[in-house]
Amino acid sequence: MGVERLPDLNVPRGCHRTLVLNGQITLLGGNTTGFKPIETAEYYADGAWHPVSMLYPHMNGFAASLPDGSVLLGGGSPEAFGIGQSWGTEIYDPVSHSFSASGIMSVKRAMSSALTMPDRSVLIAGNWRAGDSFETWTPDGGFVPGEALSPGWAEPFILPASEDDIIVFGAWDTRGNRPGGRVDHIGGQTECDTLLEDCLLPANYWDLPEEHRIADYTYLIPVLYKENTPAILKVDSGRFSLLETEPPLPLEGPDGGRLNWGHLQVDRQARLTWVQGFDSKSGMFCFARIDYNPSLDGGKAPASFYYAEQPGGFHAGCAKLLSGGRFVLAGGTGWEQGTFPVVLDLFNTYQTAFILHTEQPQKTGVPLWAILLASLFVAGVVILLLRIKHLKQPVPAEESRLTGNLMEQISTLIEEKELWRRKDLRITDLASELATNKTYVSLLLNNVSGGSFTDIVNGYRVRNAQTLMREHPEMLLDDVAADSGFSSYTSFYRNFKSITGMTPQEWKKVGE
Repeated sequence: MGVERLPDLNVPRGCHRTLVLNGQITLLGGNTTGFKPIETAEYYADGAWHPVSMLYPHMNGFAASLPDGSVLLGGGSPEAFGIGQSWGTEIYDPVSHSFSASGIMSVKRAMSSALTMPDRSVLIAGNWRAGDSFETWTPDGGFVPGEALSPGWAEPFILPASEDDIIVFGAWDTRGNRPGGRVDHIGGQTECDTLLEDCLLPANYWDLPEEHRIADYTYLIPVLYKENTPAILKVDSGRFSLLETEPPLPLEGPDGGRLNWGHLQVDRQARLTWVQGFDSKSGMFCFARIDYNPSLDGGKAPASFYYAEQPGGFHAGCAKLLSGGRFVLAGGTGWEQGTFPVVLDLFNTYQTAFILHTEQPQKTGVPLWAILLASLFVAGVVILLLRIKHLKQPVPAEESRLTGNLMEQISTLIEEKELWRRKDLRITDLASELATNKTYVSLLLNNVSGGSFTDIVNGYRVRNAQTLMREHPEMLLDDVAADSGFSSYTSFYRNFKSITGMTPQEWKKVGE
């Protein structure tokens, strides 16, 4: 695995949130050297890290992604050493790079978690050394308290089990005790799952719930099974099982050190799960790439493994998945060598940053035949561009007919095969169906239809969403987005508003 060094952060930080917002790597809060809370964020753009002042510290707080691409942050420990709870919340806007106050929670919280709901509200639970309860935040109504949770949770997983049921479970209660297999439901029901009794769950601080989701009501979580063996817990509609991988997650790294597996992220477009590991002896990072698709039909999930040697300034931290099987590891904490599970040194933080590449770059040497072929292709594109440049001039009837026929083929193909339902649809797929090249299709769409391939596909998706909302008003908007081919609710929200001038909720109200 390749390692690329990025410029250092503005300040050392650890236990922060690393998110990709508006296409930019963004670090939110955390603590700095001396185990002190930090009230800044920073984002990576134009080859440098840019600092942004926050309103409140959120060390050990919660984060929730909102449909418009912003993030709600709340609670956390306001004092050094992770002491105390707080009730302030704020919203980070990744477009303007600014924070704005968003109200006060009904109770002070630290080590809490949040789940963004289909109706844009946020459900919150979890606390540390204090009472716990549900509460709900809405953009218009602020925070509303819910039923109490006793003995409560610290950094719990809050996951939807069905359209009208939400479960809460985790590694510890509010006093740091193991809860066994206890699972709480939002309606007040509590049950015990025997499989959970044998699993040591990780702290749910690093991830958002959607980063664990592989399908509706189906989530993956890394665990230690019977406190010793690394495994992946599958939560399907509130039922717990272990995901079988082939081969299983290894116990030791190449240097013989025990591997600490503990950070999982899902790439739903590629239908892959990535699990991050950490060699407790050498500090080497490793990643497991798991194809979870066969597991949806009861089969074993194929797994492959990647390792990164430790360069100078490498540290313990959770890497964030980027496109193309890349990860960013920015900031982090010290660690005690040889411990299992890994013991972090929260007083010692880092400001180094790296990009980890699971796919090695291609060799730069290019065969002569490839250069000649590329030259011929470029020449063809130049000729095509010159033709398009003169589209305003009279076009020969035969050429106009061929262009019109191809546009008709494109429309028919997209509509009849409903290609827009495919979340991973690319222009290369369309070109392949038409037995032509993607450059020609792209140029044709831009210059004849006046829109890009993405614009056209999203237009189909939005029209389908409107039909669903009109004919099935009971459908959750999250399901409408998925059925219409959008890769996420955020993408659905953004494109729907861009095309119609209204949010999905506003459009539904107008049609009622």
